[in-house]
Amino acid sequence: MSSSSSTLPRVLINGESCDSLVISDRGLAYGHGLFETIRLCQGRPVLWGQHMERLQKGCERLGIDVPKHFGSELMKEVWRLCERDTEGVIKIIVTAGSGGRGYAAPQVTDSQRIVMLFPLPEYPTDRAEGVNVITCNYRLPLNSQLAGMKHLNRLDQVLARAEWQDPDIAEGIVCDSNDKVVEGTMSNLFAVKEGVLLTPSLERSGVKGIMRDFILQSADAMGLESREVSFTVAEFKQADELFLTNSVIGLWPIKQWDEQRYYKSVTTDIFQARIQRLLNEGV
Repeated sequence: MSSSSSTLPRVLINGESCDSLVISDRGLAYGHGLFETIRLCQGRPVLWGQHMERLQKGCERLGIDVPKHFGSELMKEVWRLCERDTEGVIKIIVTAGSGGRGYAAPQVTDSQRIVMLFPLPEYPTDRAEGVNVITCNYRLPLNSQLAGMKHLNRLDQVLARAEWQDPDIAEGIVCDSNDKVVEGTMSNLFAVKEGVLLTPSLERSGVKGIMRDFILQSADAMGLESREVSFTVAEFKQADELFLTNSVIGLWPIKQWDEQRYYKSVTTDIFQARIQRLLNEGV
C-alpha cells in the first residue's frame, strides 16, 4: 500500500472531506443503515458490482432513499479516496440520515454516505494454510426481515467476539437460538462432505457475504453440488473439509474446530486458487 502521507482524505462524507455527522443521525441513534466492506486489490475494488447490488437492495428493504446515480457517485468517491493506493480495505456506510427523536422515520430520508479507506489487516501469513476456530456460546436471534443484510446493528457480533482473546483463535462460529450453525463472527462457513459443498442457510439469520456468493457461483460453474443446510455444530463437524470466507480474508481453511482437527484438501485448494485469481484480476 502506498504511504499514508497521501494528501487525499481517508474519509469522505457525501463526497466531502469530513469526519463527522449530525448527532441525530439515525445510523447512530438506531443503527438504521447498512455497510459494505470491500477489498482494494491492485488498485481496484474487488466484486464492486456485487457489493453495490447488495447495498442498494438493503437500502430498499430498510426504506432508505438513495440518489438515482448512487452507485456511480460512490465509485467516483472511492476512486478519489484510493487514487494513490493499490491495497487496502474500503468501507462504505449508508445511513438513513437525521430524523429527529423517535423511531418513526421521515417519509423521505436524507441518506448519508460515508466512504473510508483502511490499510489491509496484517493477518499471520500461515492462516492461508489453516486456522483454529471455536464455537461461541452467544446465540443469534432469528429475524427473517433482517436476515442476509449487512445492517449497522452489529451488537450480536460484538458480544460473540468478546468470548475469546487468544490470538491463536482466528474466528468464532455462531449458532442461532435453535442451535443451528449460522456463520462466523466476521465470515461465512463452508463444509465439504462426500463431495458436496455445504453452507448454512441464512434465511432467518446471518449475513449473505459477497465472497459466499462467489463460492456458490464458482461451485455451480465447476459442476460441484452445493446445498444450503440447517445443521448443528455436531453435524458440521462431520465434514471432510471446512473453510471460512469474507471479502477481506478471501478464504481461510479450518484446521481445528474446538478440539477436532481437519486437513485442507483438493476442494479447498481449488476455491483458494479461484479467489486468488479473482484478486489478481480485481473484477
